[in-house]
Amino acid sequence: MPLALSAAAALCAAMFVWGLHLRTSGQQVSEEMAAVVKKPKKKGFGPLGGVTEPFGGLFAPLVLRSMSPAARGRLNRRIERAGRPYGLTVEQYARNKGGTLLVLGSIGVIMLLSDHLFIGSALLLFGWFQTDVVLWNLSQERQQELQRGLPDFLDVLAVTVTAGLSFRQALSRVAESMPGALADEMRTTLRQMEVGTPFRQAFEDLRSRNNSEQLSSFVTAILQAEELGAPLANALADISVDMRREASQLARRRAQRAEPKITMVTTFMMVPGMLVLILGALYFGLNSGGGGLLGQ
Repeated sequence: MPLALSAAAALCAAMFVWGLHLRTSGQQVSEEMAAVVKKPKKKGFGPLGGVTEPFGGLFAPLVLRSMSPAARGRLNRRIERAGRPYGLTVEQYARNKGGTLLVLGSIGVIMLLSDHLFIGSALLLFGWFQTDVVLWNLSQERQQELQRGLPDFLDVLAVTVTAGLSFRQALSRVAESMPGALADEMRTTLRQMEVGTPFRQAFEDLRSRNNSEQLSSFVTAILQAEELGAPLANALADISVDMRREASQLARRRAQRAEPKITMVTTFMMVPGMLVLILGALYFGLNSGGGGLLGQ
């Protein structure tokens, strides 16, 4: 043991001296090594994607064949609504779903054969719905991010339009300066217009890719201002004010809905403890030498 501790201490000291030498001499990591370090690792979709997707290649065709063309279209819209996380496609979705079902389903079947019915059934259900639940959760988070960022985005856009830039130039400038889900959507819309998509169609596609009510209101107001020739800066400022008002009302409604839930949770947390305390006091009081709760 002393010999091992001495060797470890010597190794630490040698590494410290070597590191100090590298720092003082200005030696840097080579570009090839830096590229290897900075290169992001490929990550699968969802918490189990990196493990299950390699096994999903066999079942992906079966999952795709089980979906009708209409179901594939709805799935593609759901993926777009989530922002295509990790470059998710319909094929990768099928591979993830098939792999998750294969891995967790196999474990679930083993549990069922071992008479662990609850665990086995839970694993089978989780294997089937895990991909959809993760996709739905990412979609909800992205839509909430869009709603939170839209009023500030419109304020900056109105100022930029007032400064004299055209709407497309202002939209591009603000999208570059305010990164996020909303900026990604605006850049997608701008790219569509650059390749020849009409103005109205590009913004209609923006609305169809998302289910945010505020974003839909923004698209409606923009299209109306474009058709009627209304001052765009004033329209953007009015939309921003309306959206902030709606956001405030939505926050109040959420707070009102949260109050009964908090009361219910508090009740369920306190009532069992109070019952245990009362019953314990009665038990010890009745079994004490005094013959009563207070020893009387």
